[in-house]
Amino acid sequence: MRKYILNKKYLNCKDELLAIILNFGNFNEILGNPERNVIKKIPLQSDFITVKSFKKPHFINKFVYKYFRKSKARRSFEHGQKLLELDILNPEPLAYIENSDFIGITSSYYISKYVPYDFTLRELYEQPDSHECVKAFARFSYYVHTKGVYIKDNTPGNTLIIRKDGGYEMYLVDLNRMEFHEELSFDIKMKSLSNNIKEQPYLDLLMKEYAKISGYPLNEIKSKINFYQSEFNRKIESKAKFKRFLKKIFK
Repeated sequence: MRKYILNKKYLNCKDELLAIILNFGNFNEILGNPERNVIKKIPLQSDFITVKSFKKPHFINKFVYKYFRKSKARRSFEHGQKLLELDILNPEPLAYIENSDFIGITSSYYISKYVPYDFTLRELYEQPDSHECVKAFARFSYYVHTKGVYIKDNTPGNTLIIRKDGGYEMYLVDLNRMEFHEELSFDIKMKSLSNNIKEQPYLDLLMKEYAKISGYPLNEIKSKINFYQSEFNRKIESKAKFKRFLKKIFK
């Protein structure tokens, strides 16, 4: 069984998009690291699109995503549309497609326009204009926060950056894990902000610029971000210890 929802602007591309999904394995240009999900750049008419094939869900999630919770592909599509309504840039959503059997979702795909970009936030430190870019990212983050958007998966690879007119355009990608609120608490803002820039002197620049534009005291921003970064490092180390423990047991 197949379910698909298309952006109304692209209804005339329905047959081509469905054909692309059927032949997804035949396209070879892979973007990013395909450890979990596979993302491909694919030609469509005179342009390019990005198609994200989500990892096949395990047995329980197959059932959950079909009957109780929106699939990652559907959330990505709906969140992308919501972000555009809020004037937050992300590659324009074209469609999401879900394949399922009687148990649940077997595979799902999110399709968006391809956005050529200069670098992601992960490559920030290699850029000659890195300091100005960090300040721009602080302003972008504040803008996103004022719109009530909590990006739960706010990692450096999920912000595409384009140099434009002496400044920067920033696009959000990997959209399935976010929440929309009337207003975000200070703690949530800092938790989201803490996931991206961790190297000095860039972290100090980020915090100073965010304090300048938001009006929050710099010492409170530093305290919260340091807390959430320490908490994140502790969780990573705990997982690593558990994996080492399992390896010793099952040698």
